[in-house]
Amino acid sequence: MKIRLKSYHLLILLFIVVSSFSANAQKNVKVFQLASAPIIDGKFDETIWNGAELATGFIQMEPQSGNAATEKTEAYFGWFEDKIYFVINCYQSTPVTAKNQSRDALSKNDDLIAVILDTYNDSRSGYIFATTPLGIQIDSKINDDGRNNDINWDTEWKCQVKPFDGGWCAEFEIPFKSLKYKKGIENWGINFGRIIRSNFETAYWSGELSDDFRMSQGGKASGIVTPGSKMKLSVFPYLSLFKTTGEDWSLDGGGDVRWQISPNVSFNGTINPDFATVEADQQQINLTRYELRYPEKRLFFQEGNEMYNTRIKTFYSRRIQDIDFGSRLNGKIGRTQFNVLNVKTPDLSAEEPTTWFTAARAKVDFLKSSSLGLTLVDKSWGDGYTRSLSLDYMMNLGKYWKLTGQFVGSAPGNLWDHSAWFMRFARENNIYHIHFRYTEIGKDFRDNVNQTGFVTDDDRREMDSDISYKWWLQNNTFEYIEVESRNNAFWSLETGNLRSWNFTDEVDFYFKNKFNFEYSYNNEYKLYEKEFHNHRHKFGLGYNTDEWSHAVVSYTTGHNFDRDFYLVSGGGRVKLFQKLSLSYTGNWLEFSPDVDENSTFINVVTANYNFTNDLWLQVFAQNNTKNENVYFYGKMGWRFKPPFGALYLIYSYDKFEDETGMPNTNNFFVKLTYPISLVN
Repeated sequence: MKIRLKSYHLLILLFIVVSSFSANAQKNVKVFQLASAPIIDGKFDETIWNGAELATGFIQMEPQSGNAATEKTEAYFGWFEDKIYFVINCYQSTPVTAKNQSRDALSKNDDLIAVILDTYNDSRSGYIFATTPLGIQIDSKINDDGRNNDINWDTEWKCQVKPFDGGWCAEFEIPFKSLKYKKGIENWGINFGRIIRSNFETAYWSGELSDDFRMSQGGKASGIVTPGSKMKLSVFPYLSLFKTTGEDWSLDGGGDVRWQISPNVSFNGTINPDFATVEADQQQINLTRYELRYPEKRLFFQEGNEMYNTRIKTFYSRRIQDIDFGSRLNGKIGRTQFNVLNVKTPDLSAEEPTTWFTAARAKVDFLKSSSLGLTLVDKSWGDGYTRSLSLDYMMNLGKYWKLTGQFVGSAPGNLWDHSAWFMRFARENNIYHIHFRYTEIGKDFRDNVNQTGFVTDDDRREMDSDISYKWWLQNNTFEYIEVESRNNAFWSLETGNLRSWNFTDEVDFYFKNKFNFEYSYNNEYKLYEKEFHNHRHKFGLGYNTDEWSHAVVSYTTGHNFDRDFYLVSGGGRVKLFQKLSLSYTGNWLEFSPDVDENSTFINVVTANYNFTNDLWLQVFAQNNTKNENVYFYGKMGWRFKPPFGALYLIYSYDKFEDETGMPNTNNFFVKLTYPISLVN
């Protein structure tokens, strides 16, 4: 109890102190009213943009923080009727790097130009629209001042790219209807970001950012004229044909509805959503006794899912399997952002009866870029239920200091055995990071919350502290050296016994010739049915690992739960031809002794052939020798009305053997989705 009281006193003190932090001067660009809509062809038309204000003078975030960007960038922002437009000239004297042709490949592996929009002007949330010299569309949704970045979010917009003598030009067209925004305001937050891969450079227009996509450190766009508030209603029906081994072809249908109630609030509904276009999860090596967490790939769950990314994760959408129907309401009113999800699952068996899942979250803005969040999650079936209520906060204490925390109570059961909380204090930017966190998780907390969320362990009083630093040397030998130390220990709340420690130290040397060498050491103690002392050494060698095309190999050896082991891993990506790319990862794990026969060899191969950016063929194959699993997935996709109007042809093969023996399955699948605007 003393620890809790001291923590709350610290929170109050720091809350008062933030008033002493002053805001930095912000750059401003005036939005230009265009006389006509530009043709989106990737070419800068001076006559159309004559008189528009220029956004230039980009500043490096890395490697030379605060210095002027090494290459010139010129950006223009305009609007015409119901759309906004950007044209950006990226001058470049060094070689252009662009390999990836997959949509939403947001990374620093290729050259890239990005527009970052804060349409609520709240210094917390926003949108990213980006492209590379190959014209790949990348869109993303930001929350928590850049800390949460939902790359799975998609919307309708256009972009085209063209090279010119001395660089490349990108042109964007974004309909107002593709954004949520606060009507009636004339100022938006805005920033432009650029990656220059050959120089290891990240630069932003607004000035020196402390980390990527910090909305509170962006600039301002003045003179926004948004269209009048008009309801929009769209439906996304689908038809699918499916055949599996031993069965006839079956026809199925369903769809989604999207009701844009106002510019800042929308409703989404789904009936019989089809998840067959989602390939299997890539198998992973697990040297722990904890459950692995996998990303959400299903389209229905992706809108607004980033709001639930709290540290104590009470809503993990992968807990929900098949769905009869579902709905979601999300948006922002005033200073409150909200997301409400409700779905019904079918009655599959006595163990899996009809179940209702409800998740609701609201976040209230306060101070310059801080927020307070509330999350309610419920799972109800027959005469049973589990429920949790979470309160969390995120406070930006100036440019680098951050204070975050969360408290979760769950039911049924007594409060303290079924609750959890943490507090974290950090100083961090793109060069260094240091934090200290204290956590308590009740002894029966996981039984309730893992019905809907993701908690690896409970009954713990935990302390952890991470430290990292990156030296940009850029001399004749090194580009940079990066070190990191991650330290964690926890004790049983019930008995007071030490249950675990886990210490990991890493160093990575990236050389001027694009080779890198890394070494890490891990020392771990675990108390389960008895005491276990684990450790491992990892040696890694890579080439060009900061770019999309690369190769890596590593060797790990050590002791794991009374067994010696070694793990050889390797992989890489390569562009064999202009339109064909290939990636591979392999993991060979051997235990000694291996009484449970857990040694395995996992191979994963992915090939992509892009006829165009919206017409492609993907092949994904993996095998695991431990259970003789072989999986193959092939998809031909055509986005004829990107991103939602699409046709998919899919074939998958799955072989998985266990004690009961399972037959091989061949699956054929055809799916057509066609978006229809009923009210626009």
